Amino acid sequence: MKLPDIYTDWKIVSGLALIVLGAANWTVGLERTQTYSRMIVARSQPAAATDYRSFDELDEGAGGAAVLEPLTAEQRQASYATARTDFYHAVFLAGRVMVLLGLLVTLLGFISVIQQDSRRAFRRPEDDVPIPRGLPGAPRAPQ
Repeated sequence: MKLPDIYTDWKIVSGLALIVLGAANWTVGLERTQTYSRMIVARSQPAAATDYRSFDELDEGAGGAAVLEPLTAEQRQASYATARTDFYHAVFLAGRVMVLLGLLVTLLGFISVIQQDSRRAFRRPEDDVPIPRGLPGAPRAPQ
């Protein structure tokens, strides 16, 4: 097996590309997920859970306007941080899948290159080298 056999095989090249891209996604997703999770924990408010009521519980005079009020700046930032956390969690999981697929494709590529190399080594020499004609003492072919 020679180096050109390795870098000309599409399975090995694409598998290594998947591994590199997946590792980058994995690390960025993990880092950003942790960052935004810390932001969410820092901004979480226990009183916010009591603000949500069922529409059946609300009547016109009982504070139905509380449901329709816009988010405060802190709630909006927490909402954005939650959305970003979800996005980067998906990036993290996609990176893991890409690394695993890259490893599998690279392994299959190396197996095929090794098989091709072993077939080349066990090929009969008369398939590769033409028989020279006109050697002294060799029987002559009928003409």
